[in-house]
Amino acid sequence: MNPTKPSKFSENNVLNEGIDTEKLRVVFKHNIWWVLLIFITSNLAAYLTTRWTKDIYESESELKLDIKRDATDLGINKLTQDPNQDIIAGEIEQMKSRLFINRIIDSLDLRVSYFSEGKVLFDEMYKRAPFVVTNIRVGKQLEDLPIYFIPLSEKSFMLRVGVSSATIECNYGTPVVIKGMEFTVLNTSHLTEEDTNDYYFTINSREQLITYLYKNINAEPLNFNANTIRISFKDYNALKAHDIVNKIDSLYIIFSSDQKNLANKQKIDWLNRELGQVEKRMSEFENYFEAFTLRNKSSDLGQDMKQMIYQINQLDSQRYFLNKRLIEINGLIDDFVSKKNKPSSFQYSFLPEYLNKRMDAFAKKMEEKDRLSLAYHENTLAFQQKDKELVTLKDQIFGQLNMLKENWMNTLVELNENKKKLDQEFASMPDKNTEYSKNKRFYSLYTEFYLSMMQSKAQFQIAQAGNTPDFKILSPASLPIVPVSPKKILILSIGLLIGIVLNFFFLGIAYLLNDKITSLKEIEQVLDVPVLGVIPASRLPIISSIHVNDNPKSIVSEAIRSLRTNLDFFTAGGSKKVITISSSVSGEGKSFLALNLGVVLALSNKKVAFVDLDMRKTKKINSLIVNSTQLGLSTVLIKKNTWRECIQKTPIENLDYIPSGPHPPNPSELLLNGEFTSLIDEIRQEYDFIIMDTPPVGLVTDAIMAMRKSDLSIYVIRANYSKKDFLRNIDRIISVNKLSNVAIVLNALPQSGHAYGYGYYEDKSTKKGWKNFFS
Repeated sequence: MNPTKPSKFSENNVLNEGIDTEKLRVVFKHNIWWVLLIFITSNLAAYLTTRWTKDIYESESELKLDIKRDATDLGINKLTQDPNQDIIAGEIEQMKSRLFINRIIDSLDLRVSYFSEGKVLFDEMYKRAPFVVTNIRVGKQLEDLPIYFIPLSEKSFMLRVGVSSATIECNYGTPVVIKGMEFTVLNTSHLTEEDTNDYYFTINSREQLITYLYKNINAEPLNFNANTIRISFKDYNALKAHDIVNKIDSLYIIFSSDQKNLANKQKIDWLNRELGQVEKRMSEFENYFEAFTLRNKSSDLGQDMKQMIYQINQLDSQRYFLNKRLIEINGLIDDFVSKKNKPSSFQYSFLPEYLNKRMDAFAKKMEEKDRLSLAYHENTLAFQQKDKELVTLKDQIFGQLNMLKENWMNTLVELNENKKKLDQEFASMPDKNTEYSKNKRFYSLYTEFYLSMMQSKAQFQIAQAGNTPDFKILSPASLPIVPVSPKKILILSIGLLIGIVLNFFFLGIAYLLNDKITSLKEIEQVLDVPVLGVIPASRLPIISSIHVNDNPKSIVSEAIRSLRTNLDFFTAGGSKKVITISSSVSGEGKSFLALNLGVVLALSNKKVAFVDLDMRKTKKINSLIVNSTQLGLSTVLIKKNTWRECIQKTPIENLDYIPSGPHPPNPSELLLNGEFTSLIDEIRQEYDFIIMDTPPVGLVTDAIMAMRKSDLSIYVIRANYSKKDFLRNIDRIISVNKLSNVAIVLNALPQSGHAYGYGYYEDKSTKKGWKNFFS
């Protein structure tokens, strides 16, 4: 690699274009159980939805609305035209009105609902219940509550309100009283204790039934021009839905006709009431005329009217003067109580003489008290005696004033009553001639009004008789057999589709989040480093680390032999070759490759020295190779032993092994001294190939020192294990350390990927197409 050549990371190239099917296959394989779980869960949820969701049945019918107005044939147009009655939307709203729904409730036996309870679902036993609840009387405490029914014998049973309340033993045909509600249960199917079904019933309230019907009734126009309406009803019970739709059809014909004639009927009822009032009034006038003729033959009431007016004027004058005196006495009492004005010797004209005398005496005593206050203190006996006399006199005057006021008020009440009587008598004495003429005119008006209303009543009755609605049932209520919900095929299809879509998104997210290297293409897109070869994943069990010796015909062995051939292109120009094999982290297969590559070279009659450069971690190469912990590379670098003393023979001819030796405290420093370079030079003189197994380059720097002394550095990358960030680290190491002759080996690539070599192998995959994709 040319160190001056810019890396592919600096070019901001897209790492991967399109979908990598190999990577997708790996992602799918690694998440196969999650994919199956998502798929099974979505389909299981769809199945359970169809299994545990109650079937809903829909009954429907079709009506044709055709209103005929025959009243127009009689020429009565003004009273019968009602354009709103031809609007189908109004008919639909009428069908869903509370008034019409109440009629449905009254005509159907929906008061009690009977159920058979299962473990998950319940079944309404409409018209097939084994018992009947009748004679329901006063009480609403139990309405809309489940009442559980437990048969004991053909004569007795037990009831329980709700789930946790106590049970009550009852007899069939005997009234049962629970919480103020009375009803009777009849055994219609000879129930006994052998019946193990769980029954319960609910006594429905009217409001609950109205809500239930309003929610499930559906009326929609089919054709506005043809005036056709589709009526449908949904319920868990097919027979119940059929009966309700059938009842709607029959009731709507009657109900709609009544509603159409309601306006005319109300007008006729109003006319009947008014005609009755007019007839009564006319009869009164006729009686008056008869009495007037008998009572007032020749009487003149003029003089009586004048005398009555004089008396009324007299009473009004008396009432005026009396009211004036009451106002004056109220002011006097208020001033007297509040002490605003002191009484004087002035005589009040509206007061009796005895009160004026007392008021005069009180005023004199007040003057005496004022003179005493100038000579005596308030606490002296003379002053207190005078004050006591004033209080006594004041109380007497106040009492007499109140008594006088009360007498005047009683007199005023009597005057008002007399005035009222005179007014009533005066009102009852009008001029007879004037009254007679006025009543005559009213009588004529009532007669004309009566005749007009009779004519209007006749017109409305004709209109009512001519307005004949004609409703045709084009399609009677159907008895549904197939439920409209749940749509099982649709739900199962949705479950299948959801499973596919969820898996699609799951695999897409997993694909995007997968940062593992899955193919050779990803390496070539990122690194400008040649690929020495690809080692496919083996399908055979790994018996030992020397795979090429245990399975010489396997595809893995053939791939390693291909690496041996490719080495000639990377190390041309020299007969002695030093090869360093490293990786970013442990587990990528560098030691496996180093050992098996050494075996392949040794089997081709090349003398190979396998050096374990990982002095930080002792590893067991093979059960037939004894890894000494007393001597090895670390003891050679400190000149404690020679490399010849540390050489261990292996079962493979031409392959010798130098272990890492005991763990030194400073492996990196040992590699920096000149002994490591001398060691490489000495071993190079006696071996054709030196293969150095280094520690991971991503963890320590030991491998970089070995790479500088090597003719070829091999980075091992394991498919579906190594992360893409490792490629960036490799590129950085090569650029920073200016390494040359670096190659990549992709290890453990699944066999569906690109493989090198030809022939028939023991572990080669024979699956094709999708079978190979899922393998």
